[in-house]
Amino acid sequence: MRRSSKARRRQNRSKRQADRRVIPIILAAGRAERLGFPQALARFGDLSALSIAVNNCAGLGKPVVVLGHAVRRILPAVPRGVKVVVHRGWRAGQMSSLRVGLRMVPKRGSFLLYPVDYPLLTGRLIRQLVSAFQRRPAGHAIVVPVYRGRKGHPVLFSPAIRSELVHAHSAREVVEKDLGRVKAVQVSTPAIWQDFDTPAAYQRCQRAYLRKRNTSRE
Repeated sequence: MRRSSKARRRQNRSKRQADRRVIPIILAAGRAERLGFPQALARFGDLSALSIAVNNCAGLGKPVVVLGHAVRRILPAVPRGVKVVVHRGWRAGQMSSLRVGLRMVPKRGSFLLYPVDYPLLTGRLIRQLVSAFQRRPAGHAIVVPVYRGRKGHPVLFSPAIRSELVHAHSAREVVEKDLGRVKAVQVSTPAIWQDFDTPAAYQRCQRAYLRKRNTSRE
């Protein structure tokens, strides 16, 4: 019994250590044709969408930034302290970009799927999700934020899910496959599904970002 107890403690300790190495995979390879310029370079106050995403991931593992379309325009604006992967086959879609990013994540590493076009996310929300991931019950391998009954981004995955993502058509397919292994975290903001791929959506996000920034300064 004593040996079994020690083994369980070692296993739990190993799991916690692996969780601390959560690697953000920031997807910024796609082309938003209706927007007219790379989403990663979209400005929100003094920051780009890419800078916001990287800043929000402070305290996690070194972010992996997947670039593809307009890579020459984006590279000079990439913040320091990240790993950049250039995905030449970005036209194959977001899941192909995720697979390229996964190559930079250790086999036993957990990872955060973070599309770059969610500028209203905050570091506080990311920390909330990571904390829930680290405290998740046994059997839960995915953590997803939920606001008013609707799931959003970013999503955390344990390494046990890695092979499924490699072969899936979408991340949603993997999340919805078995809800018994998904921990839903209730959040207090619709930012988890406020993305932008059109000029109108971009303007809405800009206005919301500036309102939030001005409110925090008051």
